[in-house]
Amino acid sequence: MTKAKLVILRHGQTAYNVASLMTGQRDVPLLPAGEEQAVEAGGLIKGLGIDKVYSSPLSRAFNTAALALKAAGLELPVEKRREIIEGDTGDFTGRDHKTDPEILAHGRIYDKRAPNGESDKDVVTRVRAFYEAEVLPRLVRGENVMIVAHSGVLRAFDIVLGIDAEPADGQPRGSTRRVPNAAPAIYDYEDGVMTGFRYVENPKALPHAANRNEEQKPAKKRNGPQGGL
Repeated sequence: MTKAKLVILRHGQTAYNVASLMTGQRDVPLLPAGEEQAVEAGGLIKGLGIDKVYSSPLSRAFNTAALALKAAGLELPVEKRREIIEGDTGDFTGRDHKTDPEILAHGRIYDKRAPNGESDKDVVTRVRAFYEAEVLPRLVRGENVMIVAHSGVLRAFDIVLGIDAEPADGQPRGSTRRVPNAAPAIYDYEDGVMTGFRYVENPKALPHAANRNEEQKPAKKRNGPQGGL
């Protein structure tokens, strides 16, 4: 029997998060509060026996990973991977996604790209390829893997792992749940399938998790080469 864990968390808070600005692939650093969140996350992953760590190449993700590992007492290298960088928000980068009329009119259609940017479908495609090529083989070997990335990438993983159904082209992107900063999501892998997932609460993330209702959500099982839910 092969068991493993996949731990995925969003980076800590940035100034763009606070101001509701589209960040995309702009390299916006962590706020001091975001650094505190990362340290708190380290306490939450301590004892999980992490074997491999990947992060987005953006500093807010890489530094979250580094701070969390240090707080957890883990001396592991962090491998930066372009496949798990945040979706490219193109011309919308740096603009308020709650009030900007062009962003609101554009909507969030699954396969509709931001002007000069990516679509949610584009992000899912590269995240799926990364998971199948890099992460799944490690889970099959019984390795525990941690990934530190971005809210759009975490939503993509929910599709890749079968938590959320993949929308059809031309349909809304699907899940609009708020992804709290630095709150680890732990996915349990056993003999070819994901058997469940849960969030580990990060007290420093609670103000940003008011709309979350994903605790102990039952997992869907799906057999197959991807080992998804």
